[in-house]
Amino acid sequence: MHVRLNHAPGRLPGPAATVIGLILLASLVWLAAVYHQITEENIALQQQWQARQLALTASQQAGNKPPVVNQALAADMAEAQLQIVTPWLALLGDLEHAQQAHLYWLQLSPDAKRKQIRMTVLAQQRQQGWALVERLKKQPALVDVKLKASEATEVNGLRMTTLHVEAGWQF
Repeated sequence: MHVRLNHAPGRLPGPAATVIGLILLASLVWLAAVYHQITEENIALQQQWQARQLALTASQQAGNKPPVVNQALAADMAEAQLQIVTPWLALLGDLEHAQQAHLYWLQLSPDAKRKQIRMTVLAQQRQQGWALVERLKKQPALVDVKLKASEATEVNGLRMTTLHVEAGWQF
C-alpha cells in the first residue's frame, strides 16, 4: 500500500505579483542607499560638532574673550531667560484657588516685567465678583488687588457682570 498525498502542484507567480515584488525590492534597495547616505551625513555632522566643541573649549582655556554677540540678540536672550524662570505655575495655582463656580475668566494678561496682572472675569452676580476680589486679596502671590471696573452685560439672554481686576504680582 502506497500513501498518496493530495497536494496542489506548484506554479510560478503571475506577472502582477512579479512586478510588485520587483518594485518592493527596488524600494528596499533605494531605502538602504538613503539610510546609508543619511548615516554618513550624521557622522560627518557629529565630527564637525565635536571639532567645534574642542575648539571652543581650547579657546576658553587659553583665556580668549568670549565671541562678540549682537547686543539686540543678547537682550532678547536675557528676556527669554527671564520669561523661562518666571513662576507662572505659582500664579496660575493661586488663581485656581480663587476660582469658584459660575465665574468665567475671559482674559488673563500677566506682565512679568512690570509684575502686574490684569484679569477680565464674567460673573453671574455682582456679589460673586466682589467675593472673587476678596479671595484674590488673600492669595500670597498677589498684592494690591483692585477692582478697576464692573459693568452689566447680557450674554445669550442672561444678565451677567463683567469685572476688570488688576493686581500686583509678587515673585
